[in-house]
Amino acid sequence: MLPKELLDARRARGKIHLKFAGEKHLKLARALITTFESSIGQSYGELLEKISHMEKAGNYKKVRGFARILERQCEFDMPTELNSPEVRQFLFEKGYVTNDFERLRVLQEASEHFGVSPAEIERAMFADRDEEKIMVKAPEMTPEGLIRQYNLSLLQTLMFSSLRMSFRASSHHQQIFRKIKLLGLMYQIQDELIKITGPASILKLTRKYGVSMAKLIPEIVKAEEWFMRAEILDEHSKRIYIFELSSSDGVMLPVVEGHVEYDSSLERQFAAKIKFLLGAEVIREPGVLKAGSYAYIPDFLIRKNGKEVYVEIAGFWTEEYLKTKIEKLSKLRVPMLIIANDELLAGRLKGIHGVVLMRKGKIPYKDVIRKLKEMLASH
Repeated sequence: MLPKELLDARRARGKIHLKFAGEKHLKLARALITTFESSIGQSYGELLEKISHMEKAGNYKKVRGFARILERQCEFDMPTELNSPEVRQFLFEKGYVTNDFERLRVLQEASEHFGVSPAEIERAMFADRDEEKIMVKAPEMTPEGLIRQYNLSLLQTLMFSSLRMSFRASSHHQQIFRKIKLLGLMYQIQDELIKITGPASILKLTRKYGVSMAKLIPEIVKAEEWFMRAEILDEHSKRIYIFELSSSDGVMLPVVEGHVEYDSSLERQFAAKIKFLLGAEVIREPGVLKAGSYAYIPDFLIRKNGKEVYVEIAGFWTEEYLKTKIEKLSKLRVPMLIIANDELLAGRLKGIHGVVLMRKGKIPYKDVIRKLKEMLASH
């Protein structure tokens, strides 16, 4: 995320458009990376001066924004091992100096007291200021990587002022909803969109709520396809602007390796065996199903010959979690096979959907295949 003063956007006809970086900014990104790499061993103040020389009227926010991203990957160290506050206290206790001779005398006394050279004393006087710190490690980032990270930060910064947000994503649902829960956000499902609501939309706008929505953005854009829409409050004019963005807009954002993540080896084995034994397509976390006002994300979707059956592998659940899970399952209107881990759970699910019971924690694939064939044939 970036400071709000570095938000680069334009407003027109009730909409707000972010000025994302693109390929035309590769040269600028490369120049900034080179500037940071050449500043190892130099002070932060010297680095800032170099950056200021790169600023022009038309690129100020881009230069400062890129620099902020790069700074986060740098490492800085103190230019001295002396304790700066102790050095300053010793010098100030000597009183005011009125000429260079007195100044040199006080520095000499300090050097004898701390056992270092007068030059070291001068370095230590204000070494705890950020401008005096020395860069010891430069960022490891490509120009394209810098642009992608900048665009994500720009998008998150806009969300600081978001009143409401709705989105849809083609994948990564478990991680998205885990993040929603972790951030304390509330949601509703309407017309295939997930609408994020919460205290800010009911009572008052709080920066904390906007920051929470900003933290959700990286999870959404990890999906292969996604769309988001947000209502943005302009704090100066008090007007509300609409912001929209989707994966088809071609904005350069951080790339996530495309691979299927399984919560356990049991699920990984299940996907492989069903593909082999049933000859069906097995889709991990196929999407969000509406269960009343809740979102339900089944573990798998089994698809064969145009027919579909959802599958949930039910492990060990707490009583509270089980109650919520059963409530959601009872409101689903799709064919669902549940592979339950114990008899108690299977009994409580009886009458809701098809259930196959595990045996000593192992999936009885013969029973599962038989049940899947029955369900695929009947739907």
